[in-house]
Amino acid sequence: MRIDLFGNLRAHRDGSSIDRFPTQKAAALLALLAFYPHRRHSREEVVDILWPDADLSAGRDRLSQALVWLRRQLEPKGVVTGAVLFADRASIGLNPSAISTDVAEFESLIAPNPEFTAPLQRKRWENAVSLYQGDLLPGLYHDWVLTERQRLQDSYLQTLHRLVALYEDSGLVEPALQHARLAVKTEPLREEAHADLMRVLAANGDAAAALRQFQVLKQLLAREFETEPSRSSLALVEQIQRASTNRPSRAARQEASHHLPVPLTRFFGRDAEIERICQLLQPENSRLLTLAGTGGAGKTRLSLAVAARMKEPYHGAVAFVALADLGDVKLIPEAIAAALNLSTSAVAAAGSSLVPLVEALSMRPFLLVLDNLEHVLPGAAPLVRELLDGVPSLTVLATSRQRIGIEGEQEILVASLPLPDLTASPEEVLQSASVQLFVDRARLARPDFVLTEANAAAIARVCARLDGIPLAIELCAAWASMLTPAQMLEKLDRRFDLLVSRRTDITPRHRTLRAALEYSYLQLPTELQRLFARLSVFRGGWSLEAAVAVAGESEYPDLLTMLAEVTELRERSLIVAEELSLGDSGPEMRYRILETLREFASEQLTYADRNARRRAHAEYFLRLAKQGDTPVSRLDHEQENLRSVLAWSLESQEIEIGLALGGALRRYWSVRGRLAEGYEWLRRLFDAAAGSEILVPPAVCAQAWNTLGYLAWGQGNYATAYEAHQQALVVFREIADQEGVEESLYYLGITRYRQDIYPDAQAFFDESLRIARSRNDTGGIARVLLNLGNIAYEEGRFDEADTFFLQSLDLEQSLGNRNRVANGLNNLGLTAMARKEYPKAQDLFERALAISRELADDFGVANFTMNLGGVARLRGEREVSWGHLMGGLKLAFDIGNRHILSHYLLQVGLLEFAAGKPAHCVFALSSARHVIEDLANSDEVSHPEEFKQVMAAACTTLGDARFSELMQAARSAPLGQIVALVLTWSHDGDDSVETAKIKN
Repeated sequence: MRIDLFGNLRAHRDGSSIDRFPTQKAAALLALLAFYPHRRHSREEVVDILWPDADLSAGRDRLSQALVWLRRQLEPKGVVTGAVLFADRASIGLNPSAISTDVAEFESLIAPNPEFTAPLQRKRWENAVSLYQGDLLPGLYHDWVLTERQRLQDSYLQTLHRLVALYEDSGLVEPALQHARLAVKTEPLREEAHADLMRVLAANGDAAAALRQFQVLKQLLAREFETEPSRSSLALVEQIQRASTNRPSRAARQEASHHLPVPLTRFFGRDAEIERICQLLQPENSRLLTLAGTGGAGKTRLSLAVAARMKEPYHGAVAFVALADLGDVKLIPEAIAAALNLSTSAVAAAGSSLVPLVEALSMRPFLLVLDNLEHVLPGAAPLVRELLDGVPSLTVLATSRQRIGIEGEQEILVASLPLPDLTASPEEVLQSASVQLFVDRARLARPDFVLTEANAAAIARVCARLDGIPLAIELCAAWASMLTPAQMLEKLDRRFDLLVSRRTDITPRHRTLRAALEYSYLQLPTELQRLFARLSVFRGGWSLEAAVAVAGESEYPDLLTMLAEVTELRERSLIVAEELSLGDSGPEMRYRILETLREFASEQLTYADRNARRRAHAEYFLRLAKQGDTPVSRLDHEQENLRSVLAWSLESQEIEIGLALGGALRRYWSVRGRLAEGYEWLRRLFDAAAGSEILVPPAVCAQAWNTLGYLAWGQGNYATAYEAHQQALVVFREIADQEGVEESLYYLGITRYRQDIYPDAQAFFDESLRIARSRNDTGGIARVLLNLGNIAYEEGRFDEADTFFLQSLDLEQSLGNRNRVANGLNNLGLTAMARKEYPKAQDLFERALAISRELADDFGVANFTMNLGGVARLRGEREVSWGHLMGGLKLAFDIGNRHILSHYLLQVGLLEFAAGKPAHCVFALSSARHVIEDLANSDEVSHPEEFKQVMAAACTTLGDARFSELMQAARSAPLGQIVALVLTWSHDGDDSVETAKIKN
């Protein structure tokens, strides 16, 4: 079905049409749905648009009546209901694959594409113009119609303007006149349309008609707006009044702009940026585009690459103006004149008048590239504005370390070059633009330089350390004749001393990396210099709230004050602003400094200010970590800041802050599987405290001991865990902290439970439960009940286990503790699986997994995915089981939980035996038992009877020698190698395990 929206609304298909409607609202309904065919509108939204004065109930009734009529028209007999019109209780819409509209076709045709030839583009625009049979939906006056009507009319007029320019370039005067007149007729008050018609008339030798048209324009503007024509129109009239013989020929105009600088070195990367910028710089799109970026980002080279690509769309009318060496803004017009091959003396004689430049640039659509504007920006901004106002067909591409700041400016941030994957192969590393630049510039210094397997990793790390900044990479690669990439990497700790050029043909500000950054820094006002330096204490980024807390609340009393300052730094290309997701909290704007700039900024801090800022930074992130409602996703974004605080606490002997932070990050390190990292930080902090006379408050120490123990038993290090929790228990008893005592007893119970020492575990849990009940600690009661259920489960008392699990689940649900709700569902699934109630078990595991995924809880995801794999195996769903096990095995290894990992290996082994792969089976099961032995000093795995039967059967199939070989290989291989090997297996592949390749 075709629906026409330009002119009168009409729908037609197979010779039949709909152009009469029972009510205007029915017409408006069809129009709304057709205009937005890819959108499902809520019924409330449509009622609000079409019947804004009716109450909701009455409005919904009227909508239903209109839909009944509309469905009969759109879906007559023979058409499946819902094929064209979708409607349910909540929303309505049209099937976009069942309809087409003239508006959608129009908008598709007017979109410019640099890949199109001029004749093809012209044909598309001609077709688009022919579709515009009048304004959008005349007779309808809803807000959305009025807005879209104006937008589409503007697009139509702009397309006419483009067509006129194309016809002019091709020497097609008659169609140029036809379309210019059509634009004036459509919108008589559009000055640009009159200018097009005047220009075409003059080009056709009819200067008198062009000047008459100007008088028409002048009278219209005076009558309607009491204003005069713009300066650009006046300049055009002055140009037309001159003898046409004084106008340069087409060839001369093109020749004047052919001279672009040709770089002597190769250009790498930026393909996507070039494509995007070229699209924006089409003559009919942006008129002012600024490439902004820090010093050395490659703005000039990028602008040259773009200018070269734009010569064809602008038919050669492209000029590049280098402004880096200009010390006075008054010299800019002469620099532009020189680039245009005009007389610089004539331009100089014109003084403040830009008429000579306006005349030269008004001949045709023109692209003017103004490179390195930042140092003359205050004076350059009004000059650029005057040129754009005076020459409607002019487009300016500027490069600057900060945006120009005038109306209509679009900004493209020139970011660093993409960095390579540090774990990639040499071939993959060489695909990175930053590495390609390094290798190319290294060859200039050492012609035989090549990227090899031996130096690829070092080159990749050099590019990463330099943040992909082109200038920094070039300066570093220039040392290739004296240093290997590995030696360069070592010396980057003093990067500003290393990155110095010995070339004499470059500007002083690009001769060293320090000079490039100082140039930007010294242009900052004093207060911005101070803020930029203070922000260097952040690692990996920050929020506005963090910036206020760390940079000084007395100087930045609120977020708006800080926002203004940060915005200024962003506009000067010294920081990067990014929108990042914070999970349930939604997106947030965050800010960061490239590491190279951060090191420079840090050097500007005084010793006293650095210490003050580091302490403020540490205290802020300690408060953040202690807040119970801080989302895990927020802490993800603060990882580098948190690590920085922990490192600072060690360096400065602020052990109390470090231990307090470590204690507060217990759950985060567990959920994100960073058990080993957290354990190492706390161990170092406790060692530092033990080797000094620093006194840390007992409660802080005890909380940190409990976190250390928690992280230890999570990795299967039960002896250390037991000792740490005992330390915490002793301290909490000494200071009479019953909450701490309760928690320490709970963790001691967990530790003994994981070691299969159930009587001890029961005793610890019972005492913890008594204290929790005396304190009315619902959360504490719930977690102990869950683990009492675990003991009952392990001892085969499934009904009793379910009773505990359900009691715990009820309490956790009342608290809204979704993480522990997932644990309760999972444990109920285990008892269901033990009773062979497999569908019930699967449902419970899936519900638990869904919660963990929503919470981004890696520990829960790994655990519950493994259980789903187990229940699928028991149901005989081998492919489903394999998918779960392979999908979660790597995650289980990454989070460092060997207990879960042993269960994965066990399930894989049992599944492979059922698939007829005894070698895979023995290797996986032996690996699982070896992990269990390390964890609990026991070789007793779960499913012990099934384990023994399967191992015996596999031994019979393989023979004693092969069986022993596989068992020994599993016992000697590092766990990471075991996981990597198992992940290479295919469930429908062969049964080979090459033990000779397994290294101890």
